[in-house]
Amino acid sequence: MGYFEHQGIRFYYRTTGKGIPFILLHGMGGDTRQSARLFRPPEGIQMVYMDQRGNGYTEAGPQNELRFDVMAEDVDALADHLKLGRFILGGVSMGAAVAVRYAVEHKDRVMGLVLIRPAWTHVPMDVEVRELYHRIAELVETSDSPEAAAGTYMKWDRYRSLKREAPEVARSLLKHFLEYKIIDNREKFRVLPEQSPFHNPGQLKLIGCKTLVIATAKDPIHRLQYGQYYRDYIPGAEFVEIMPKSEGIRRHYRRVQEEIEGFLQKPGV
Repeated sequence: MGYFEHQGIRFYYRTTGKGIPFILLHGMGGDTRQSARLFRPPEGIQMVYMDQRGNGYTEAGPQNELRFDVMAEDVDALADHLKLGRFILGGVSMGAAVAVRYAVEHKDRVMGLVLIRPAWTHVPMDVEVRELYHRIAELVETSDSPEAAAGTYMKWDRYRSLKREAPEVARSLLKHFLEYKIIDNREKFRVLPEQSPFHNPGQLKLIGCKTLVIATAKDPIHRLQYGQYYRDYIPGAEFVEIMPKSEGIRRHYRRVQEEIEGFLQKPGV
């Protein structure tokens, strides 16, 4: 574990295991712990986890640089810092969006691509989903404390409706109020949902590496259709639907582990 500096920002990262490097990116509001919980490296794989800008122990930097293209270059800087040549790249949710952007622009460096529960396509998040995240930023900014902000959020009609329809998704949103330095890093919830990692699906045809897409149903933020979208546009992409967290979080994580392990054993990865 340690830090590297890029564009005036100190980025926190961790590595574990030995072998082929695999950079796995967390979701919005996550950190290296989320990535490490998501996938444990089998023998022959070196996992690399990074707190992306505005998350975990990495500061946000200028608001106008909270963009997917900039975050993809952060990944490139990490790979250069660790003196990696080619590597496997993966991400969950926001991390999947960053990974896609990187794979489009640096296809010669990516050996394999793993997209877990993507939440973006070539357009910004749905208006209803953007509102869920914007409200987090607004309440953190205007409330006396993150705890008070969370209390107000729980009383919001939109949150209560989501909790009935998708309780695990609702709980994940509530956890954002407990983030380390949430007051300093709140702007990502305003900025990133309004963006898209690329601009047309034709760009996905530039991805030439083996790709695994893992998606679930019953999740209004990480829609099953988004996973199917990447399956349809990335040449030769492998797609698998697994059970949502709401049907058993341990089973969900176990399937993620199994599917990625199986993918890594395939020729060409």
